[in-house]
Order: sequence, then structure tokens, then C-alpha cells
Amino acid sequence: MKKVLFSSTLVILFAAIALAHDPRTVSKDFTHALTLEGAGKLTLSYKSLHFNEANFNARKAERSLVAFNRLWKAIGKLDTDFEVVIGGVQVPKGSYTMGINFDANDNFTLILGSGGKDITIPMKFSEDGPVVNFLSFDLRPENGVDVFTLEARYGKARVSGEAKVPYLAPHDHPADGTAKPADKKP
Repeated sequence: MKKVLFSSTLVILFAAIALAHDPRTVSKDFTHALTLEGAGKLTLSYKSLHFNEANFNARKAERSLVAFNRLWKAIGKLDTDFEVVIGGVQVPKGSYTMGINFDANDNFTLILGSGGKDITIPMKFSEDGPVVNFLSFDLRPENGVDVFTLEARYGKARVSGEAKVPYLAPHDHPADGTAKPADKKP
């Protein structure tokens, strides 16, 4: 009798958990890519976490801060076939785990990890937009040929940094249209 009661309780418990699950709140997987002819690709892949307003508003409490930063440190990947400079920090070509961390003063950083080492990139934080219900990243062109904006949105939070691609930097072309000869080595 105890086995039947225990088994029935487990079935009811699992059914309640399954019914309580809301698929609209599950993280979605996204990938965005920038392709540069002659240089390769820069690809952002990440879990689009559902916005939880109560938790986000409580993010500055010591316990919440540690939990958020642990969860958000590796929410995606950044793969780049060319060097990029984000927020003034050089990021060599390679593959990185990607995440976001912050402190109690809302100083946000983009964290790129590879080979046990992290590249920490300061980002600008604001809460000036409409609520975004899922974490989203965007890499969009700006006015310069080599300048982009890398932005993450979550709730009302907008975290962004300037991204420059040295490969695309303005450079001189010979007047006659011929390719510049390679430097001769001694």
C-alpha cells in the first residue's frame, strides 16, 4: 500500500511540474553572424533567457548578484575569424564563451573566456527603452566603415559597446588602382 501511495504521489508531483511548465519562458537559442569577404565571420550564439522582472529588480542584493553573475557568465559563444576591438579592448580571433556580469552599481561587463582566461570588456548601461521579454544581442553597423555597436537588451536594460574591426579600417589605395606591393624582407 505504501508503494502504491508513494508511486501515486510521484506521478501527481511530476504531472504538476509538467503542467506548470510554460514553454513561452524557456530560453531560445539564437545565432547572429557578420560575414566580411576576405576576413571571415564573427558569430554570436546565445541562450535568450526569459526576463524575470522581480529577480532583475532584486539583482543588487549580495546573494542575487552572485547568482546572476554565475548564471550569466556563460550564456553563449563569440566566434571570430578576425580581430575585433570591443569597448576599447582587443579581442584576438578565436572562439570564446560569452557572458555578461555586473556589480551593485550597474557597471556591466562583457566577459569572453578562452583557455581559462577571461577578457573583461566594460559596457555602457541604460534603462531607456521598452521592456524586452527575452535577452537579445545585436551587432549593427554605425557611421564608420569599421564601426559597429554590440548591444544586449534584457527587460528595460540596454548594455552596449562600440566594436571596431581593424580589417575594415579606412586605408589608402594607389591612385592607379593597382594593389599595393608587399613590403620586401631583407
